[in-house]
Formats: sequence, structure tokens, C-alpha cells
Amino acid sequence: MRSSTGYFRLFFRNTRHLFRSEYFLDALRITLSIIIPFGVFYYFRDSHTAIAVGVGALLISLTDSPGTLKDKLIMCVYSLCIFFVISLVTALLIKNIILSGLLILICCIIFSLFTAFGKRYALLGTMALILMSFVQGLKPVNPLSFSLYIAFGGLWYYIISLVQTRLWPLSSVRHALGECLMSTSDFLRAKASFYEPGKDLEESYLRVIKLHNKVSEKQEQVRDLLLRNKQLMHEDHVQGQRHLLATMQVIDLYELISAIQYDYESLQDSLKDTGILASITRTIGHLADDLSALGIALSAKSRIKPIDSSGTEIQGIKQQISQLITIEHSVSNSILSKLQDNIDDIYTGIRQISSTLTRKPEEIDFPEDLPAYQLFTVAETISFKAVKSQLTLNAPVFRFALRLSFACLFAYSLMFLPVGFYSYWILLTVIVVIKPGFGLTKKRNIQRLAGTFSGVLIGIVVLAVTSNVIIQLVLAGIFLLGYFVYLRLNYALSILSLTPMVIISLSIYTNNSSVILERSFDTIVGCAIAFAASYLFPSWEVKRHSLYIKDVITANLKYLKKLHDQASGLPFDTTSFKLARKEVYTKLAVLSSGVQNMLLEPRKAQTEIQHLYRFEILSHQLSAIIASFFPFSDSNGHPGQIREKITQAIAILESSLDILDDSFVRKLSEISILPVGKSETTLTGDVEYHKMEQILRISEAVKNQVYLHKFGKIETFSP
Repeated sequence: MRSSTGYFRLFFRNTRHLFRSEYFLDALRITLSIIIPFGVFYYFRDSHTAIAVGVGALLISLTDSPGTLKDKLIMCVYSLCIFFVISLVTALLIKNIILSGLLILICCIIFSLFTAFGKRYALLGTMALILMSFVQGLKPVNPLSFSLYIAFGGLWYYIISLVQTRLWPLSSVRHALGECLMSTSDFLRAKASFYEPGKDLEESYLRVIKLHNKVSEKQEQVRDLLLRNKQLMHEDHVQGQRHLLATMQVIDLYELISAIQYDYESLQDSLKDTGILASITRTIGHLADDLSALGIALSAKSRIKPIDSSGTEIQGIKQQISQLITIEHSVSNSILSKLQDNIDDIYTGIRQISSTLTRKPEEIDFPEDLPAYQLFTVAETISFKAVKSQLTLNAPVFRFALRLSFACLFAYSLMFLPVGFYSYWILLTVIVVIKPGFGLTKKRNIQRLAGTFSGVLIGIVVLAVTSNVIIQLVLAGIFLLGYFVYLRLNYALSILSLTPMVIISLSIYTNNSSVILERSFDTIVGCAIAFAASYLFPSWEVKRHSLYIKDVITANLKYLKKLHDQASGLPFDTTSFKLARKEVYTKLAVLSSGVQNMLLEPRKAQTEIQHLYRFEILSHQLSAIIASFFPFSDSNGHPGQIREKITQAIAILESSLDILDDSFVRKLSEISILPVGKSETTLTGDVEYHKMEQILRISEAVKNQVYLHKFGKIETFSP
């Protein structure tokens, strides 16, 4: 167990890392961008003007996602225009109940459809709706001047953000790459659990799958920030090219780690008494520590030092494996040699990343045959075609728009009941909590309530301890900073920070402590409405799992066909291979996310979960083994037999897709569903050939799981 001193050091290290990370620095910039104009207008003008400018800066800051300078410019223009129009129209119609209700209905439908354009625009739509609720609560006397001040606050914020992005374009890239390194380190550490004797392998696989989703997300973020930045991608931009090469190396390292796939049950049984498994686990842990150290230094904007703390462990494991090979003769030689090669390759990969990030530019060997990286990322744009495809009752986005519209109309009607002056917060809570999926709405509800009530307690303590307005304002500023620090890390903690800030601010503004009870009541009512509305026009995950499964099989099928091309002697195309690999990872992440969301849905909306877990595990195993063959080499001595087995596996996966096709339901007798027996492969013989046999067995198992998903039971047909 870790000592109290160890826990203190870990806490100190994590705290120091947080304060030096982009999360804190961005939060500090955003907080100052809001507080400074608010303070200036409060001092030189009046409180109403200061509030308008502060609200404009606050809400528009929440539309500012990490992105390129072009992304921020586009979002700046869209946000300022939409914010000005929404605040003006809402303020003009505020005294007309019917027109205000109609405005809520129209805005909810329009801005909910922004979800079809991507996360960045979905966030803009949500902020526009939140602004509408704020305006209804603030009830501005002069709509035009109020709207202009809202726009001014937004413009002020975006000027600061654009200047920072222009001067330090690498800041977000370094942070994203650092997080990618740390998540890859966690993934590597999770893979070490497969070598622990007696470890539950299914539990290990599910943990690896969960971490795969995290790594996939971080890789996509790095691609989005780096590959679409023309300034950094220019061949003359040395630092941009350095980070591009490092990104390539990190993704290739992750591919290498993912491709390490053995029959771990047989491996543990064969080597459990040799002591080598514990050494392998310990060595992988040291390698993960080196990788994590690089990521922490990069994301914390520290000076990156060459890292090689696992060299001694590598030499020790080499000697141990050599001794075992000599003693065991040919029983486990092949697998032990392969394990040694895997460890050496990971060690070399980490050294390459460290070298790329620490060497002088002239000492780095930049590759000339780079893939066509413009194919690896797509910018989010407003497309009417995307909206048109969602304008059906079966479309999840349109169902979300209807659900949000009805919930907001109901919440708006409560504003006219005697539930407190700030009851517009009910409408605000509904807008914030309701999400496109039932599971996400339920999760956000729980986080919102937990954060709110914890924050209320903190607000009560602050107001009870001090009545000094200056101290209260300083604490409110600190809580606002905490909100932005944790906004991208932990929603519950961000709400815990936001709630006391709101309570303190409203208490000062209204000179009325009853705002605490009103705030709590409004939140409870808003969350209740949001949760009840989640059953209205629901979009259950279980209805989309067939699509997710089909996408995963199709992606693995394309990946397998790339291997077949290689085995057939066709030239190796780096770009198409990497695109096929990326598609597999993306589809697996989508499937896993869907399964996790399904667990939050009512039991009657859930399907049998175990076969979905099994399908996830099998799909990860399949993609890992396929990846382990690249680049293909026929030095194994039987490429013809391997090509034949690849062809068989392709046929099996294609028949799996046939099962998912409704047109084949009446032809089930023509589809062979064979029972998958336990592997008879031992650790002796050629590793590559046995891996090909694993691909065949896993493909058959995938086919069985598809049949189970489709029909609920396995039936055996004669081929």
C-alpha cells in the first residue's frame, strides 16, 4: 500500500500539474476576460451595463472550444451575430407571453438542429438558448443597448482569445499531444494486466476497451488541432513539423501496443511458474512511467528532458528471457522471443518520441514520405444537407429538438407561478441538462444535482462567515475560476464551483439571502422536468446497436482486406493503411460509447449486455491481430497458406454482415453458424501462422455474436 507520504507527493504532483496545464491557464484567461470588463463598467457606468457585458463575455467564452485560428474566427462571427439577434428579439418580446413562448419553441428547434453540424456548433446552439433564458430573467429596460453590450462583452472576449491563438498556436497542440501521451501510457499499463497470473481476462479487456476510447478521443483532438492548422503544417514551420512527427510516432506506438495480442490464458498457464510474467508486468510499468513523464512535461509546458529510466529493466528482462529460452528449449521459445521483440519495439518507440521532442531541429530526421494527412480530419461546417437528413421523426437529432422544445415550453409556463423571482433558472436548468441521449441526460442530471447541493452548502458557509462585499467578490471570482478549470475535466466539480459564485453574486445584487433556497428549488424542478422529458420522443441506444455492430465489422473487414493486399504482394500504401486503422478505432469507440450509454437507460430499453461486451472484446482482438501483421513479410515460409486463411476470414465476416441484413432473414438455413471450440493452438511453432488461426476463430466467434444479437440465441446449421 502507498504510504501517507506517497499520497502527499502524488497530490502535490497532480496539483502542480493542474496549475501548469492549459486547463488552469485557459481558465485564468477566461476568468480575467470576464471580470475585468465587468469591473470597469461597474465602476464607470452602472451595474446593469456591467452585468450585460459580463454575461456576454461569460456565455460566449463557452462557445470557444480548442481549435485553429480559422475555427475561432468563424465561431466568433457566428456567435456575435446570433447572440446580438437572440438578446435583442428576446428583450423586445419579453412582455408578450404568447410571442415569447413561440420564440422559445422556434429557437429550441433551430438551435437543437445545430447538433447535426458537430460538437462545436452544438455548443453554440446551447449557449444561444442559455442567453435567451438569461435575458428573460434579467428583463432589460433598453433592448438595443443591452444587446449591444452583450455583443461588446463577446467581442472583447474573442479578441483576447484570437490574439492568444495567433501568438501561441502551439499551446493547444502541446497540451493535446501531452494528454495523448498520458492516455497512451494508461493504455500500456492496462495491457500489463494480461500478464498477471489469475487475472480476470474479460475484466482486463473491458478496461483496455474503455481506455482505447479515451486514447482515440485524444488522438482525434491532436489531429483536429494540428493537421488543419496551415501555419503549423507548412514545411518551413520547424516546431509544427516536430510536433507532426511526434504525433505520428505516438499514434504508431499506440498501434504497436494495440497489436500485441496473444492467447493470454495459455500464456499464463505455460509461464506462471517461471517468474517471467511478474518481470514483464514490472517492465511494462516502467515503460508506461517514461511515457507518462513525457506527457506531463509536454502538457504542463515544462522543459522536456530526455527520458530513459527503463533501460536497466530492459536489460534485465532480456537476460531473464534468454535464460528461459535456454532452459525451456523449444516449448515457449517462439512466444518468448516475440515478447522480447515487443518490449524492445515499445522501448525504441518511446526513445524516438523523446528524441523528437528534445533534439535540435537540425538533428531530427524528418521523413519525406508522409501520408496525405488532410484525409485524416474533417472540419465542422454548416451544411443544410446535414440538417435535411435529420428532419424525420426517426432521426435522433430531430427527436432531441422536439423533446427540448416541449420541456422548455413547460418550464417557461412555470415562470408565471409564485416560485421565486429567479424562476427563469428552471428554464436554464432544463436547457443545460437535457442532452440528445437518455443516458447522457440522466448522467448530467445526477452531476447537476450533486454539484448544486454541494455548492449551495459552500455558498451558505461563505455568506455566514463573512459579510464583507470585497471578500465575497474575491471568493466569487475564485469560484468562477474553479468552474472554468473543471469544465472540461469534471462537470459535477464545475457546477460545485459555479453554484456558490452565483449565490454570492445574486446575494450581493439583490441583498436577499433567500436566493439560496430559490436557486436550490429551481434546480430540483428543472432537473425533474429534464428527466421526465427524456421519456418523450426517446432515442434508445439499443435501436442503434445493429448499426454500430455493422460499422465495426465493416471497418475490420476493410482492415483485413488491406492485409490480404499485402500478402498478395501489392505495394504498401501508408495512407490507406492508416486510414483503415483510424476507421477501426473510431467505430470501436462509437460502439463502446453506445454500450455505456445503454447501461444508463431503463432496463426495459436494454438488450442482453453480455453478448455486446463479448462482441467488443472479439472486435478488439481481431483488429489487434490484424495490425500485428503490418508491414507484412513472407519470411515466415508459408504466405500462400496465410492468404488462404485471410480469404476464409473475409468470407466469414461478410456472412456476418449478411446476418444483419433484413433481406437475409428468410435464408438463415443458407448461413453456416458453427460453434467455436476452444483453441487447440499451443505456444510452439510459428507465431504468425498461429495468429492467422486466431483470426479465423475470432471471425467465427464474431459471427456467432452477431447471430445472437440478431435473434437472441445460437442455432447450429450444417454448412
